[in-house]
Amino acid sequence: MERLKALIGRKEDRVDFVSYLITILLTNKELYSDEVLFRDAVEEIYRTLRSEVVEGGRKDLIDAYETAVLLRAAVSGPLDSPDKLLLELKKNLARWG
Repeated sequence: MERLKALIGRKEDRVDFVSYLITILLTNKELYSDEVLFRDAVEEIYRTLRSEVVEGGRKDLIDAYETAVLLRAAVSGPLDSPDKLLLELKKNLARWG
């Protein structure tokens, strides 16, 4: 994840970071095509949203967290096309702000 943070080079609150990370994944095919980096990014998205919902009580992010759970499950096997889940997750994050 440190490699991703260095590539992105932005420091924001946790939810803003997740939103920006998703934007980068959707627009930067180099990151998207690096399977290890992509899986690491998905894991970071999942862990961050889980923390916000479960530990932080952010009920407004439940839909985004549920989508992140599905995205995590989708990439745990062969990578098909998680674009749809990323877009859904981005849409759910937009609702909170």
